[in-house]
Amino acid sequence: MRFRLGWLTENWGLKLISLLLAIGFWFYVVGEESIEITKTVSLEILPPSEKLSVVKSSTSYLEVTFQSPRHLFSALSSGTIIARHKISGVQKAGDYSFNVGINDFLLPAPEIRIVKIFPSFVTVTLDEVIVKKLPVQVEFIGEPAYGYRVDEEGIELDPNTVLVEGPRAILEKMDAIKTEPVQLVGRVRSFRRTVRIRQEPEIHVLGDGITEVQIPVKAEFAERELPEVRVQPLGTPAADYYVRLETQEVPVVLKGPRAVLDKLTPADIMAYVEVEGLKEGTHEVPVQLILPPDLILKDKPPVVLVEVRRLKF
Repeated sequence: MRFRLGWLTENWGLKLISLLLAIGFWFYVVGEESIEITKTVSLEILPPSEKLSVVKSSTSYLEVTFQSPRHLFSALSSGTIIARHKISGVQKAGDYSFNVGINDFLLPAPEIRIVKIFPSFVTVTLDEVIVKKLPVQVEFIGEPAYGYRVDEEGIELDPNTVLVEGPRAILEKMDAIKTEPVQLVGRVRSFRRTVRIRQEPEIHVLGDGITEVQIPVKAEFAERELPEVRVQPLGTPAADYYVRLETQEVPVVLKGPRAVLDKLTPADIMAYVEVEGLKEGTHEVPVQLILPPDLILKDKPPVVLVEVRRLKF
């Protein structure tokens, strides 16, 4: 059998193209095998026991470079990866350091490898966990309707104290704990609410963390002077006599809800002196006032001089 070498030179152009395509495909396949991606990963640090708490850390996030097969790229790029490190071998408060390792990561697939972690060296501060009893304070948002206020001294809470747990350094600086905000806007009446105790960073409220709050809303009282209130005589003097008031306007100072006082005008007040049956002469007669509801006179009623004279025929 005769061996032909000519086939090597036959259709050499097509053979060259095929070779180039094969080489390109090979590089593509090799490139498909692995890719690298860098992600920001949150770092969760677990204390060594319930008696200690992490109050400070040199970092809460890591820049991590992953190497992954191309077909896992989507899962790696879109998935959430968390680093969780459990501190061990520590029994008292203080500053400690540790290295973040690959065992601190929960990866979506075993084929994914960690190439680089930055920073890999982390320093934390641990503090003793204590329990403290704190009074509860109500936090408000907004203001009641104009002319009304919250009677701070009349606020009632049940319970009015709670037990909280947290780092000693934080709790020793706290003298109270607040509730979630209570809305006051437009309030004109007292009301009751079930309110949750606000969760502070690093602080845990023991129990159900709620309180019943009774909030008294009262009218805000004020004073207002009306300098020119018109006075009218009421009644008739003795027969054949007439009266003349020395002044027909008097100043008065009223007390009551601010919202009522601010809208008050002199026309809203009826002021008069009783002249029924007065005999001839000059008389000091106290002014009598008919006021709108909820208003009172601050001082004694003003006095008006009333002159009674005989009619001339």
